Amino acid sequence: MKKIYIVTTYTGTVLSYLIRKISKTPYAHVSIALNEELKPMYSFGRLNPKTPIFAGFVEENINEGLYAIRKNTMCRVYSLEVTDSQYYDIYNNIMFVSENRKKYDYDVMALIYLTLNRPRQAEYKYVCSHFVADMLSKSDVGLFDEPPCSIRPDCFYDNEKLSLEYEGLLSKYSIEEKKYIPYAAKA
Repeated sequence: MKKIYIVTTYTGTVLSYLIRKISKTPYAHVSIALNEELKPMYSFGRLNPKTPIFAGFVEENINEGLYAIRKNTMCRVYSLEVTDSQYYDIYNNIMFVSENRKKYDYDVMALIYLTLNRPRQAEYKYVCSHFVADMLSKSDVGLFDEPPCSIRPDCFYDNEKLSLEYEGLLSKYSIEEKKYIPYAAKA
């Protein structure tokens, strides 16, 4: 068995504020990481940290890009146990998207559809929650009963199949230095 990590974040940008208001959950963005250090996290989001206009497949790091600008980014880090086979399938599915990233676009229309509770599936287009859910679904990880295109960021919040490992500032999450306080240790 191996663990993967699902990271939900709230940066405080205008777009994340709107997504947070619509979804009624504290976190507006979702990423997936294949290691506890969260290096890197994979998702669909802004390609340029200073503007949401250009978006697509991204490899995110805790203290780089938007997270370097938004040091007060709040997060929840969840873990999920998967089989070795599922782990390698997730890795291969992510690498396929990474290697073909020019074919993929951020699905702006999906944001509108999700606010209306109407799933939208478009070929070669993702929003962050669709991407993470699709990578899991294509790897036979049954986290959701709904199709990936209907998954919103709030679907990850308090999902009983995920184990909450940490909640707090993303910039304080550090395995090497043990500077983070595991969620279970909070009193």
